[in-house]
Amino acid sequence: MKRLWFGIPLFLLCLGTNCFASPDQKAEGPRIVLKEKVFDFKEVMEGKIIEHSFKVFNKGDQPLEIKKVKRG
Repeated sequence: MKRLWFGIPLFLLCLGTNCFASPDQKAEGPRIVLKEKVFDFKEVMEGKIIEHSFKVFNKGDQPLEIKKVKRG
């Protein structure tokens, strides 16, 4: 009987805090999406300047802030 009295408030707490949220629900906040994560320049002649642009998309519902970029 004591377990029942412990379980009911716990169940109600989970309902209030959304413990039973579906994994299919959309997460709030920024969500970065890259069309490509890696680009291979293949062989490059020494001294030649090469460039490549990565397209970055924000598929979230809040602004995406990119604070640091690291070269590989």
